[in-house]
Amino acid sequence: MSKKIKITLSIVISFLLIITILIGGFFMVFPMKPEVEIKSAQERIENNDNILVASYNTAAPWGNLLKGTYTTRRMHLWANQLNNTLPDSLGVQEINSFWVADLKELLPQYDYYGVKRGGDRNEEQSEMNGIFYLKDKYNLIESHTFWISETPDKESRFEGAGCHRVCSYVVLQNKSNGFTYIHLNTHFDNTSVEAQNLGGRLVSECAENLTKKYENAPIVITGDFNQYNDGESVQLLKNKGYTNASGWVKTPTFHGWGEVEDIEPIDYIFTKGFTASDYKVHNDVNAPSHISDHYMISATLKAE
Repeated sequence: MSKKIKITLSIVISFLLIITILIGGFFMVFPMKPEVEIKSAQERIENNDNILVASYNTAAPWGNLLKGTYTTRRMHLWANQLNNTLPDSLGVQEINSFWVADLKELLPQYDYYGVKRGGDRNEEQSEMNGIFYLKDKYNLIESHTFWISETPDKESRFEGAGCHRVCSYVVLQNKSNGFTYIHLNTHFDNTSVEAQNLGGRLVSECAENLTKKYENAPIVITGDFNQYNDGESVQLLKNKGYTNASGWVKTPTFHGWGEVEDIEPIDYIFTKGFTASDYKVHNDVNAPSHISDHYMISATLKAE
């Protein structure tokens, strides 16, 4: 072997060794599957005095490998955060079938209901606005999904909207005392104000019909509204008698992977028939990368 070839091989081997070390170091800092500690939900199950509800935009298909926000890693961080919070029910936005399949093992305390919105380019981006609920505490009495469009009963998109948008709901009944509440969860369009406002009207109408059907059962509405406090859909719910669990505090709920500051909230928990307390924006997560481009929000609710 010539001296020139030996030098070339040495350079290539050295280069590959450096790349291997760098990759190994990267995944030490940003492991692909951080360990998830599964927590018992027994204390929450036995608590019949109040319920904890939450809303979380997962940004499941998004993220950046070099910043450590790639989807597999974030899913495990997300599951860890949920195991440390354990809400009675959780409305999620931008979740997909890949996350849901793996979360069955990472969140065994929960059952899940959600329907793909349709109209997406691939399975990874096929969004659901589903709801997780504690399966040992609640029976699922009813579940349904409708589209935010002129034809809500079938898969469809509002003309002018950026994509298909849906609202899903569950009716949950406490297995020990029969207490029933309704949780609606949605994600309004990010490009069309008209679609956002239609969403407010459709969600409000659905909630009103469910309240009549279930004898004034308390209502929770969670979601990423893509509107500030002065938005028409937000004000509509307020005028319909819904309470914003945040008390209209202006702690940001969207942070754009840490690149957006001092923006007003666009994620909400609205209630009717509940008294809300201990509203929290979960912006104190200690990790070397973001879990999502939104923070989880939660509130403790007590039936009136």
